[in-house]
Amino acid sequence: MAKCSIETLNAILVAVFDATNGSLSAHVPLEAVLRRFPGHLRGDVRRCIKELIKRGLLTLHPTRGSTTYQLTQRGLECSTKLTKGEISSVEEC
Repeated sequence: MAKCSIETLNAILVAVFDATNGSLSAHVPLEAVLRRFPGHLRGDVRRCIKELIKRGLLTLHPTRGSTTYQLTQRGLECSTKLTKGEISSVEEC
């Protein structure tokens, strides 16, 4: 299993931030995140979401229909800084 690149992790975090409109109470299904990436990258995105959960930037939010993903407080702060350009990668969070 290949390691997730920092660029992929950054892109996923910003995609979840965009999908939730920066809300901590919103949770989105995996498909809403995958829709923001080209088809050839979606396998990497599925794998790398787990890395963001391990880092404490995303959480799983189980629902009746499917598993959804939600930003944590730390993930919100990090993604806000990434979009504003204050930091250059997830590593700086």
